[in-house]
Amino acid sequence: MRPISNPTYLQIVESLIAKMQDEQYKYGDKLPTEYSLMKIFSVSRTTIRKALQILESKMIIKKTQGSGTFYIGTSQSSSASQKVKTKKIGLVNYYYMDYIYTEILRGIEDVIAEKGYSLIISSSNLSEARQFDSLKRLIEQDIDGLIIEPKKNLYRHEDLPLLNLIKSVTFPVVSTHWGIEAKNISTVTIDDNYAGRIAAQYLLSCGHREIGFIYKSDVQAANDRLIGLQQELEGAGCPLKEEYCFSFTSSDEEENGLQGYIQTMKLLEQCSTLPTAIFYFNDNLAIQGYRAFAERNLSIPEDISVLGFDNHNNCSIVSPPLTTFEHPKYDLGRWAAIILLEEIEKRATALPMKLFFEPRLVERHSVKHI
Repeated sequence: MRPISNPTYLQIVESLIAKMQDEQYKYGDKLPTEYSLMKIFSVSRTTIRKALQILESKMIIKKTQGSGTFYIGTSQSSSASQKVKTKKIGLVNYYYMDYIYTEILRGIEDVIAEKGYSLIISSSNLSEARQFDSLKRLIEQDIDGLIIEPKKNLYRHEDLPLLNLIKSVTFPVVSTHWGIEAKNISTVTIDDNYAGRIAAQYLLSCGHREIGFIYKSDVQAANDRLIGLQQELEGAGCPLKEEYCFSFTSSDEEENGLQGYIQTMKLLEQCSTLPTAIFYFNDNLAIQGYRAFAERNLSIPEDISVLGFDNHNNCSIVSPPLTTFEHPKYDLGRWAAIILLEEIEKRATALPMKLFFEPRLVERHSVKHI
């Protein structure tokens, strides 16, 4: 870098841009320290800082507290029109972008847009192979960070190829509804054990002692709710009966998406006596269960009570309106994005976070007090 006789801060800006072009700086390359630049140009720190502020305002450089100043753009001319690396967040979701995920997505987008990031969405559409390929493609697109909700539970599948791929990446990763037992991965989720316990407490308070549970067995959230439900019912002296629990897997759901209806019909056909209430893993399953009860001429809640989870839009328009738990859909997406951007900004010092939401009961008319 050539010294300039009594340079102004604008001349220093031009000189620094020329250095970046001559030396073909790449995204993420570190600039000399302020002290080094003071010696090179024989100027005060104030003058150097003014020059750096201009480069930062033009998004050519970025200061990271405690780490230094880094090159993030390419100047096309001395007038400082520059080509800036696009800031990209990847999103991999095993499930379709419907049901509760539209609100989660809105929460993510609202946060990252404010910081100038674009969102690249790669839905797996219920395909585990496609899920893995989606992540590989995102890695090739040079994303800055990733939000992921995969098919399988992290703590139950330590040999999962997807997990090994995630561990190999150099950018921050935040998971949703997954990975509570994981190390070095931030997670935003529901406190599902708490949800199971509150569901039991509520049904018990309504007089129910014979309670069923219909759930997806290869999902961490469902297993945690089951454990909470079991713990609370056992503590109350009316343990959860195995004959009242019916489960299915993601593979079952891929073959037939009406598992709420199918499992409810199994319960109605196989149980000699019926539970007085059924807790469903989500509202979608519960509403499918309504069909099974109607076909058997069972009335809700007179003959059987129904409790759901998620507070989906359809809950208030079915008959009777479904009692359920509020899922913080928008806020879950929002906080996943906030944590991810924090880890991108402070990559060297950020610590993994586990953020739990406690669900709130939304009482309507599908649970009878007996």
